[in-house]
Amino acid sequence: MNEPKISSITPREVLNSKGQPTVEVDVWTNTGALGRGSFPCGTSVGSHEAQVLLDNENRFGGLGVKKAVRNVTEVISPVLAGKYVTHQKEIDNFLIELDGTLNKSYLGANAVYSVSIAVARAAANALGVPLYRYLGGEDAHTLPIPMLNVINGGVYGEIKMEFQEFLLIPTTADCYAEALRMSVEVFYQLGEMIKEKCGDACLRTGHSAGYAAAVNDPAEVIEILLAAVRRADYEGRFKIGLDCAGSHFYNRQEGYFGFRGNKLTPVEMIQYLEELSRVYPIFVIEDPLDEDDFRGFAELTQRLNLLISGDDLFVTNNERLKQGIRFGAANALVLKPNMVGTITEALETACWAKEHEYVVIPSIRSGGGIDDPIPDIAVAVGAQLMKPGAPRSGERTACHNRLLRIEEELEGTSRYASFEALEHWMITRS
Repeated sequence: MNEPKISSITPREVLNSKGQPTVEVDVWTNTGALGRGSFPCGTSVGSHEAQVLLDNENRFGGLGVKKAVRNVTEVISPVLAGKYVTHQKEIDNFLIELDGTLNKSYLGANAVYSVSIAVARAAANALGVPLYRYLGGEDAHTLPIPMLNVINGGVYGEIKMEFQEFLLIPTTADCYAEALRMSVEVFYQLGEMIKEKCGDACLRTGHSAGYAAAVNDPAEVIEILLAAVRRADYEGRFKIGLDCAGSHFYNRQEGYFGFRGNKLTPVEMIQYLEELSRVYPIFVIEDPLDEDDFRGFAELTQRLNLLISGDDLFVTNNERLKQGIRFGAANALVLKPNMVGTITEALETACWAKEHEYVVIPSIRSGGGIDDPIPDIAVAVGAQLMKPGAPRSGERTACHNRLLRIEEELEGTSRYASFEALEHWMITRS
């Protein structure tokens, strides 16, 4: 059988789960296989991410992506036509060279990433294998422990919660299906707990499909979460994760965090998180400080025997990860391939992280579609933890359902990640 080649590339402007324009790309092979990819926009965007190309015209309030679509048609497609679709690294390197910038700002990360993932899916389909097998090989058989973003920070009416995400982490499940069931059962109780604590008016949906934070004190939010865990009869069987998204309430000019009406220095923020983790069963803290504070991340990592993960800190960029490793900043990497721009770069960053004993945490991105490749990527890289989103809304439930199907496909050969092994790793590393 002849090796499949790219026969055509068709881009278009479609709507993402937020109702905003994004780039979608179809890659066809000469064997009739189709791969489709689209770009998730995200809610909070780190300043070091690969740059999205927007039209900045009247259409869609400036959010149109016709320029990026045109770049796929006029610049990318002619170069990739006829190339072997299974040569992912070569194709991604071509995309990087075509763009010629450090942050994909010429062609647009939305154009580059959509083509990259579409190529990977076309190759997998041409070979007749699932994406996780194509990217991860025969050893891709581990299902990750889910971390569900069930309470979302932000501004809701008179309530402002600086921390962006409060996550449930099931610790005693034997498989992904059981972990999801446990989490959903707690989520059912969570709405009732919010109503009892704060009234019906506070029962609102957050920006990432979880519940909106009903109070502006992280400790109170965690108390509500733990009360829901108890009511679901799972006391002691969940840990808590926090995504602080510290850069988004940090004043760089004056060097303080605007937090609950106070001005906290980075040292004071570290002390606050240290105190919070002594009181509550917190296991993961993501982006606790400013995205360029490698020294602060290193200090927090040393002081807390927790997973300290970098999202805006690393932006799935290997060079920033290497900088973090030199400082000893964080011990976990949030993996979002669109942050760096190509599948190859993302997989290389994940590999480098694992080689240097960083936990890799693939994460869904808000503003995506119902075909997000993150579940397959999580299995491909053997991730122990994953952020698949709250158990509602189309793209997030699609993510959970994809993992359920993968677990079914791998029945008899799959392995569910061990929370006990993660905890043991933390103890031996400290």
